[in-house]
Amino acid sequence: MFAHVDINNCYVSCERLFRPELEGKVVVVLSNNDGCVIARSNEAKAIGIKMADAEFIVRKNLKEHNAVIFSSNYPLYADMSARLMNNLARYTYTLMVYSIDEAFMALGNIQGIDLDKHAATISANVMRHTGLPITIGVGPTLSLAKLANKAAKKQKRPYLLLDTPEKIDETVLNFPIEDVWGVGLAYYNKLVERGIKTAHDFRQLKADFVRKQMTVQGWRLHQELWGKPCNVIRDVAERSKGIESSQSFNTYQTLLDPIEEAVAMHAATVALKLRQQNSMALMLTVYIRTNKHNVKHDQHYPSITVKIPVAANNTHQLTCVAVQALRAIWQPGYNYLKTGVRVTGIIPAGEVQFNLYNSYEHSREQKLSGLIDELNSRYGRGTLRMAAEGFDKKWVMKQEFLSPQYTTNWRQLITTK
Repeated sequence: MFAHVDINNCYVSCERLFRPELEGKVVVVLSNNDGCVIARSNEAKAIGIKMADAEFIVRKNLKEHNAVIFSSNYPLYADMSARLMNNLARYTYTLMVYSIDEAFMALGNIQGIDLDKHAATISANVMRHTGLPITIGVGPTLSLAKLANKAAKKQKRPYLLLDTPEKIDETVLNFPIEDVWGVGLAYYNKLVERGIKTAHDFRQLKADFVRKQMTVQGWRLHQELWGKPCNVIRDVAERSKGIESSQSFNTYQTLLDPIEEAVAMHAATVALKLRQQNSMALMLTVYIRTNKHNVKHDQHYPSITVKIPVAANNTHQLTCVAVQALRAIWQPGYNYLKTGVRVTGIIPAGEVQFNLYNSYEHSREQKLSGLIDELNSRYGRGTLRMAAEGFDKKWVMKQEFLSPQYTTNWRQLITTK
């Protein structure tokens, strides 16, 4: 058996955890640059706020209902996510973190377990230890566990067990096909054309027909909905195929200097992520974007991918490569709104091929990056950084409603009277 666990209205729940007076009120969290709604409380859903609604479109509605608005506070959400995962790991031998707010747990290898009591214990203890409300779905396959989780939410239950064929049959009977995990827009359109509206309808299709029409992925989903496991929990994190850091500016940028600062910051971010997973990158891509929605402006979306001489993860080398790449594609006369850095060709740090001419310098740069990480870990991110990242940073994204980093910044701890 498997369990799927996720945080209810994750970002909103993280904000409410430190603002309990917001319980029962309309709360939304906005995306980068305060552009779109990316998390809603149940009260926000009830007044018609939809995911990805632009803030300026729903502003009047939010104001009429005295909504509380937050800019996204990713350091806070990531820290609360880590606390959740640490708690979940106590109740399983195998935990797969699927995203910042959800995870799969293997329960089949725990002897003599009472699934009902186990799910209730997890739900209660996670709330007690982290303050985060969660929903748990349990089923014989990952797909059914995920389906059980969604069904539990619709029934407003803390958990739902699909541990018998009768319970599975009853749950899938009217479960919308578009809510089934793995059914994207392309599959949905194809299925609807054939009159498939529910998970039950999908299960009635012939397996050979599903494999022919929906490839092996659709066939695996079909099998899983019949309770036959085809997907497995991976307890070893897979190495990323690419790492990207990007951000929109708070206003149009027409000069090279501020864009260089942003690119240097993104290069430092991807370098840090590479070091955290003990990897190095062989290729680096830099891109800049104008606002495609602003038809009054000339458009320019250049990008460039360069090969790094020797696979690297140190901040100094990646910053130099990224800034040089930017200078090759930047052109005056355009109003740039976004830039980003992406690294690919990622390999384990222990498999890098050095040569006689750069190994010494490389070692020095590695030690410097290690020192930067150590100091920033102790005194806060950005304490020590490359000068190319700038100091004034007038280009940073808009975050008018940003809450404090309650759990990751000593200066922003909650104070009591």
